[in-house]
Amino acid sequence: MGIFGGLFRALGFESEDDESKPVKKKTKKTEPKASYNLKKGKIEKPDVIDGVKVLYVEGIFSAKKALEIYKKDEPVLVNVQEAEDKERILGYLEGYVEATGGKTETIEEKTLIILLPEGVEIE
Repeated sequence: MGIFGGLFRALGFESEDDESKPVKKKTKKTEPKASYNLKKGKIEKPDVIDGVKVLYVEGIFSAKKALEIYKKDEPVLVNVQEAEDKERILGYLEGYVEATGGKTETIEEKTLIILLPEGVEIE
Protein backbone atom coordinates (compact mmCIF):
# COMPACT_ATOMS: atom_id res chain seq x y z
CA MET A 1 0.00 0.00 0.00
CA GLY A 2 1.44 3.31 -1.02
CA ILE A 3 1.14 6.87 0.17
CA PHE A 4 -1.79 7.52 -2.10
CA GLY A 5 -3.55 4.38 -0.82
CA GLY A 6 -3.29 5.66 2.77
CA LEU A 7 -4.47 9.10 1.67
CA PHE A 8 -7.43 7.63 -0.22
CA ARG A 9 -8.31 5.46 2.80
CA ALA A 10 -8.16 8.50 5.11
CA LEU A 11 -10.51 10.36 2.78
CA GLY A 12 -12.95 7.43 2.73
CA PHE A 13 -11.97 6.00 -0.63
CA GLU A 14 -10.73 2.43 -0.82
CA SER A 15 -8.45 1.16 -3.53
CA GLU A 16 -9.51 -1.84 -5.55
CA ASP A 17 -6.32 -3.73 -4.79
CA ASP A 18 -6.89 -3.53 -0.99
CA GLU A 19 -5.96 -6.86 0.56
CA SER A 20 -7.73 -6.22 3.87
CA LYS A 21 -11.18 -6.85 2.41
CA PRO A 22 -12.84 -9.95 3.80
CA VAL A 23 -12.89 -12.88 1.43
CA LYS A 24 -16.22 -14.62 1.11
CA LYS A 25 -15.93 -18.35 1.47
CA LYS A 26 -18.23 -20.54 -0.50
CA THR A 27 -19.97 -23.09 1.63
CA LYS A 28 -21.53 -26.21 0.36
CA LYS A 29 -25.12 -26.70 1.45
CA THR A 30 -25.86 -30.18 2.73
CA GLU A 31 -29.15 -31.80 3.54
CA PRO A 32 -29.83 -32.20 7.26
CA LYS A 33 -29.43 -35.73 8.54
CA ALA A 34 -32.06 -37.33 10.73
CA SER A 35 -31.95 -40.33 13.00
CA TYR A 36 -35.27 -41.61 11.71
CA ASN A 37 -36.40 -42.71 8.27
CA LEU A 38 -38.15 -40.17 6.13
CA LYS A 39 -39.71 -40.71 2.78
CA LYS A 40 -39.81 -37.78 0.39
CA GLY A 41 -42.66 -35.58 1.53
CA LYS A 42 -44.05 -38.07 4.06
CA ILE A 43 -43.25 -38.93 7.64
CA GLU A 44 -44.09 -42.47 8.57
CA LYS A 45 -46.45 -42.78 11.48
CA PRO A 46 -45.62 -45.96 13.38
CA ASP A 47 -48.46 -48.18 14.57
CA VAL A 48 -46.38 -49.76 17.35
CA ILE A 49 -43.40 -48.42 19.32
CA ASP A 50 -41.60 -50.91 21.57
CA GLY A 51 -44.70 -53.08 21.78
CA VAL A 52 -47.02 -50.18 22.66
CA LYS A 53 -49.80 -49.42 20.18
CA VAL A 54 -49.92 -45.87 18.83
CA LEU A 55 -53.21 -44.21 17.87
CA TYR A 56 -53.52 -40.90 16.03
CA VAL A 57 -56.77 -39.49 17.37
CA GLU A 58 -58.65 -36.93 15.31
CA GLY A 59 -61.96 -36.94 17.16
CA ILE A 60 -63.88 -38.36 20.10
CA PHE A 61 -64.86 -41.51 18.19
CA SER A 62 -61.26 -42.47 17.47
CA ALA A 63 -60.49 -41.76 21.15
CA LYS A 64 -62.95 -44.54 22.00
CA LYS A 65 -60.76 -46.95 19.99
CA ALA A 66 -57.87 -46.08 22.31
CA LEU A 67 -60.05 -46.93 25.30
CA GLU A 68 -60.99 -50.29 23.75
CA ILE A 69 -57.30 -51.21 23.65
CA TYR A 70 -56.84 -49.85 27.17
CA LYS A 71 -59.71 -52.04 28.43
CA LYS A 72 -57.71 -55.10 27.30
CA ASP A 73 -55.03 -54.09 29.87
CA GLU A 74 -52.65 -52.88 27.17
CA PRO A 75 -50.88 -49.52 27.27
CA VAL A 76 -51.76 -47.10 24.47
CA LEU A 77 -49.83 -44.10 23.17
CA VAL A 78 -52.30 -41.43 22.01
CA ASN A 79 -51.33 -38.60 19.66
CA VAL A 80 -53.94 -35.82 19.43
CA GLN A 81 -51.78 -33.41 17.43
CA GLU A 82 -54.17 -33.39 14.47
CA ALA A 83 -57.37 -33.30 16.54
CA GLU A 84 -59.53 -30.20 16.51
CA ASP A 85 -60.60 -30.32 20.17
CA LYS A 86 -57.45 -31.61 21.88
CA GLU A 87 -58.27 -30.56 25.43
CA ARG A 88 -61.70 -32.18 25.37
CA ILE A 89 -60.32 -35.47 24.03
CA LEU A 90 -57.46 -35.51 26.55
CA GLY A 91 -59.88 -34.74 29.38
CA TYR A 92 -62.16 -37.58 28.28
CA LEU A 93 -59.29 -40.09 28.11
CA GLU A 94 -57.67 -38.98 31.37
CA GLY A 95 -61.01 -39.07 33.20
CA TYR A 96 -61.80 -42.60 32.06
CA VAL A 97 -58.33 -43.90 32.89
CA GLU A 98 -58.35 -42.30 36.35
CA ALA A 99 -61.82 -43.68 37.09
CA THR A 100 -60.68 -47.23 36.26
CA GLY A 101 -57.57 -47.10 38.45
CA GLY A 102 -55.03 -46.56 35.70
CA LYS A 103 -52.83 -43.58 35.10
CA THR A 104 -51.72 -41.34 32.27
CA GLU A 105 -48.24 -40.03 31.56
CA THR A 106 -47.92 -36.85 29.55
CA ILE A 107 -45.09 -37.13 27.06
CA GLU A 108 -45.68 -33.89 25.20
CA GLU A 109 -48.04 -31.36 26.71
CA LYS A 110 -51.44 -31.19 24.99
CA THR A 111 -50.48 -33.53 22.14
CA LEU A 112 -49.05 -36.88 23.30
CA ILE A 113 -50.00 -39.07 26.29
CA ILE A 114 -49.74 -42.73 27.22
CA LEU A 115 -52.60 -44.59 28.89
CA LEU A 116 -51.38 -47.15 31.42
CA PRO A 117 -53.75 -49.76 32.86
CA GLU A 118 -53.58 -50.58 36.56
CA GLY A 119 -50.37 -52.43 37.40
CA VAL A 120 -48.53 -51.41 34.21
CA GLU A 121 -45.41 -49.27 34.57
CA ILE A 122 -43.10 -47.63 32.03
CA GLU A 123 -39.32 -47.47 32.29
